[in-house]
Amino acid sequence: MNHLRLSGPCVLRGRTLGALILAVALVGALSAWQSAPADAQALDPETIVRIKDAVVMIDVTLTTDAGETGASGSGFVISPDGKIITNAHVVSLVSENAFGEPIVASERAVSVVFHPGTAQERSVPAQVLRENSDLDLALLKIEEATPVHLDLGDSDAVQETAQIYVCGHPLGLREISIRTGTVTAHRTWEGRRYIEHDASAEEGNSGGPVITSDAQVVGVHTLTLVSSGMLTKFAIPSSVVSDWLATPASEDPPAIPGAAMRSLLAAANLIYDEPELGSFAIPYDNGVTIKAHQYQDFLRLYCGLGTLPGEHRLLQGYAAMEALRFNYLDPVGRLSLLDTGEELLLYWECQVPMSMASPEYLRTISDVGSSLVKRWEAVLRAEEPGEPTELYPGGDEKAQMARLKQQIEAAELVYEEADEYFKLPYDNDVTVFAQIYRGVVYTHAYTGGMPGATRAEQGQVAIELLKRNWEDPLGRLALDSDYDVVWESQVPSDFLTPDYFAILAATAATQVAEFLEVYGQVPFNG
Repeated sequence: MNHLRLSGPCVLRGRTLGALILAVALVGALSAWQSAPADAQALDPETIVRIKDAVVMIDVTLTTDAGETGASGSGFVISPDGKIITNAHVVSLVSENAFGEPIVASERAVSVVFHPGTAQERSVPAQVLRENSDLDLALLKIEEATPVHLDLGDSDAVQETAQIYVCGHPLGLREISIRTGTVTAHRTWEGRRYIEHDASAEEGNSGGPVITSDAQVVGVHTLTLVSSGMLTKFAIPSSVVSDWLATPASEDPPAIPGAAMRSLLAAANLIYDEPELGSFAIPYDNGVTIKAHQYQDFLRLYCGLGTLPGEHRLLQGYAAMEALRFNYLDPVGRLSLLDTGEELLLYWECQVPMSMASPEYLRTISDVGSSLVKRWEAVLRAEEPGEPTELYPGGDEKAQMARLKQQIEAAELVYEEADEYFKLPYDNDVTVFAQIYRGVVYTHAYTGGMPGATRAEQGQVAIELLKRNWEDPLGRLALDSDYDVVWESQVPSDFLTPDYFAILAATAATQVAEFLEVYGQVPFNG
């Protein structure tokens, strides 16, 4: 499954990296790729040598019931006794199977690689002393002296436009990369403090230091937000790292998943089981069981619907068209398709950023999902269940529109206002629309007509579009009554925030732009 953000992207082994990366949004998305300033000054040779000695690659191998998987990221030495800082997600015990379900490793082997890709390369076993998933920080320890290390500087004293360097191993490349940029903001995002910077950083830079020209660490690269035409990189401030190291390890949250989900489920007053650690099952009286888990920054609710109906590919295409039409009437989630290589598995699912989740929101999605699964079963029986108006929250549409306008303005997004909707232009020539529909904020952008010259061809395209839904973190592709394709997301008005809306709108712009790159502009039918 994809992430709302590239959470301090690391490079994963044994899993498809493309399935984990999707262009999503940043509040106030800008128009151009950020780049390092042209007048950046070079580091002196002694500092470069020190960085190369102190910045390391982190290799992680996890042993699970399904076999071995692994990841790599970056880190840096902070003391002469072998202590090393990296991101918690780099060394996390939790991975994900092909169905998007969390897997907790029974064993974990962590190695620290000094001078990878050079004649000096050597790998040293490391112990994970501490890990704090809330802060995305981990402290490692190796059993040898490390006389060369980097000092934690004062991140609060670093001003906007100050020159910085991001060091690490992007894309799993073994040789170190030192990239230049500037501090662009001291920002609070989803309740956490960050240093925003514009230095190039990719998968594998997770846990690498952000340093000043005198080799003082002012941040730990942790995540990248991607909007249409722009990357925005965040680093954990060194002051946060220092404060964390000064606290006792007993205050760190449990490394095993499920604590946040258990709290949400209990507060939502839902009956649930936990058949596997961190994976929850919510049974309903109608025979439907909704499953729930947290992966990275997402709350995901889902229900497996079996293989895509149809005895052969042509009939499966017709079923896929029906699934896309079904999506158009889904108040909260979507039907998506997982291609295992042997079969096409259909799911109903809904994903919500954990930072936006609440017990009430979880309860709403789960209850609606159980009803939608039964409605899909009716569709398979060739019934016409009609629009599920009873599943929408409703409410005072005028007040909800006023609130939506306030949220758009709070997100500092450019918009035009019409009688019943808001129009948001993006720099990739995609226009996103937002309106209130039966109590939900309906955010959408049309791509055009359904690709394919015949219904049979369109059916095959529909299969691919459902696969795209599996890769989408927040929305879905759907088919309206005119057989036009729309990217859309529906969030009950009570649960939307300015940040959440900005994410949804820019995700819509990015997803439609990517769709058009693949399928081109197809004339509308309606």
